[in-house]
Amino acid sequence: MFLKEKKVFTVAALISMALFLSGCAGLSQGRRRVSAEEGSLIPEGGVSLEVAAAFRFDDIPVPIGFKIDQFGSFAFQTEYTRVGLLKYKGRANPDKVVAFYKDQMPLYGWALVNIIEYGKRIINFEKEGQSCIITIEPTGSKTILTIAISPKSEIK
Repeated sequence: MFLKEKKVFTVAALISMALFLSGCAGLSQGRRRVSAEEGSLIPEGGVSLEVAAAFRFDDIPVPIGFKIDQFGSFAFQTEYTRVGLLKYKGRANPDKVVAFYKDQMPLYGWALVNIIEYGKRIINFEKEGQSCIITIEPTGSKTILTIAISPKSEIK
C-alpha cells in the first residue's frame, strides 16, 4: 500500500514540475521593448526599463520584473468606471521607474499633472475623467510601486 502511494506521489510531482517549467519558459516571450525611436527615453548610464507583457489595466503599464502583491491590491472595473489600488514589488532604481512612467504613460493617453519627490516619488496623471497616482518607494534592495486609479473628482 505504501509503495503504491509513493509512486502516485512521484508521478504527480513530476507532472507538476513539467507543467511549471513549461509555463516559465513561455513567460519571456510576451515582452516588448519600447525604444527611443518609438518614443521612450533611454536614461543616461543604463538601459531603460521594459514594459511587462501583461498588466491589470490595459492602459497603465508596469515595468518588467515587478510582481503584484495580491493581498495588498484590489481592482474593480465596469464599462462605466474603474477603481483600483495595485501594489507591486521589484528591483529597479526608483529614478528609472520615474523615467519609465514619464515616458510610457503618454503613450497610453495619460497626461502628466505633477511629480513630488521627497524620498518617495509620487507621480500624478489624468485622462478623460480619470486620475492615476503612482507612488514609487525605495525600501532597502526593493522598490514598492503603488498604482491608484479612480474617477477624477469634479470640483464645483
